[in-house]
Amino acid sequence: MYDLKTVQAAQRLVLHDSLHIYKVKNSRSNIAGQVMETPTKKGAIALFSSKDSMQKAHGVVITSFEALDAIADRMTHWTPNTFNWLGYTQNRGSVRGHREANLAQINTLVVDIDFADAQERDAREREVLGAVTVADLFIPTMILRTSKGFHVYYVFDQPMFLRKKRGQFPVLKAAQKMSSFVRQWIQKRVAGVDVGCNNFGIFRIPRQDNLIFFDANMLIQVSALMKWSQYYAAQVPVTDQMGDQVISLSSDEGRQVDQAWFKALLKVTTVKSGHGLARHNTVMTLALAMYQSKISQQRARDVLDVFNSNLHDPLVDREVVQCVRDAYSGDYRGAALSYVQGLLDQWVPNFSGKVVAGIGWHKFAKPRAERQYSHAHEWRNDVLALINRMGGSAASVAMSTRQIQAELGISPASLNRVMKQLQATSQLKRVQRGNQPTLLTTVTMLFKSAMVSRQAQSQAWTGYLTTLVPTVGPNGYEPTVGTLTEMQAVSGGSAPPWVMETRRRTG
Repeated sequence: MYDLKTVQAAQRLVLHDSLHIYKVKNSRSNIAGQVMETPTKKGAIALFSSKDSMQKAHGVVITSFEALDAIADRMTHWTPNTFNWLGYTQNRGSVRGHREANLAQINTLVVDIDFADAQERDAREREVLGAVTVADLFIPTMILRTSKGFHVYYVFDQPMFLRKKRGQFPVLKAAQKMSSFVRQWIQKRVAGVDVGCNNFGIFRIPRQDNLIFFDANMLIQVSALMKWSQYYAAQVPVTDQMGDQVISLSSDEGRQVDQAWFKALLKVTTVKSGHGLARHNTVMTLALAMYQSKISQQRARDVLDVFNSNLHDPLVDREVVQCVRDAYSGDYRGAALSYVQGLLDQWVPNFSGKVVAGIGWHKFAKPRAERQYSHAHEWRNDVLALINRMGGSAASVAMSTRQIQAELGISPASLNRVMKQLQATSQLKRVQRGNQPTLLTTVTMLFKSAMVSRQAQSQAWTGYLTTLVPTVGPNGYEPTVGTLTEMQAVSGGSAPPWVMETRRRTG
């Protein structure tokens, strides 16, 4: 368990000095004669005392760290990303203003992992710890244990400030994509990831009774995460040169309502209430599909009224109306592919059609089992997965190249190339021991080891991470910050065009 001082440090680390130090009014600290703050613009966050209060938006708005310290231990949820302003509805009934367009800055990405109950949560904790180090590069800054799962925080080294350009928020769109890719990565490795929750909404607040891991040094550099996101976007779906079926549907050429997935979801009656990909997200996705297909708003309401009425556990009518209104607000282009796939996996598990979201290009590659050759990135994933599995909770594992070849069926030349690529991108470290098998270690192994044994955190963990510095890849690639809207292009070459960039926070 962490002490109160550490918990408060974690809260401040997330918020990035985005609040005033003292209360604007009735500050007890300033009575003692402390120097008044410089009157620079700061933001606001909301806190909630229970999950029920959060769902009803019955919360408290604060604008200072003094106020946060005074009430945080009595709160269960908060908005870890800072808003320009927040207020209350009439009679202070509910908090208003906590919408993405009102964000002042994005401080952190949070992944919500939920299981059926606390017993399953505890049984699968090791599995979660092995899945939350994204691509063996991006380490969580902190992990909170919730009633049935975990909230995993990836805190940025610097906040992403939102600025409106030509009616759009390019920084917000870039952050949404990065958040989506991080969730997709983890979802493929552990069940229970809520891919449908608001990217920058309300999450558990760090407290002494829920903080199970915190390392202030483990901050995510935005430029590094962006480069990885570009790489990941190019690999999902996998680009293949050997006889793929390519389907092109732009928003002008194809309607989402004509796709098999839309018709399949529209027939489902078993969608339940709950967090994540439940009733609200299903209705919203269907509404977005009708908006993209240029169906009238009134027609969309009629269709979704029927859909909702057929559910065993329907939404209240006003929520359906609100979903349609949000979908037709002009803030979206249509249903997102990741949401569609997640809803099908949840509610139509026997769906066998192709999933085409109807926006942009989607490439459907042959499954790996049907191809003669594997892609380089697939071998890299295989090697890392094998080492992480064999290492368990140890900080390193002794494995020879012959063992890896035998386990994976990879050729010596391919394995040698893959190992060099993994070392060049700081995903793998090898320690030669003469005639004995080489010691191999990954960031995931060291993270798991640090969680199991706090002593490892101050020895092997810190010692290894301080050796990870930005490197030049085999094609001479040097990481650059780039623009926040650059999410499509990917550099050529066999090795991924991104590197581990670990920021050490100094006092």
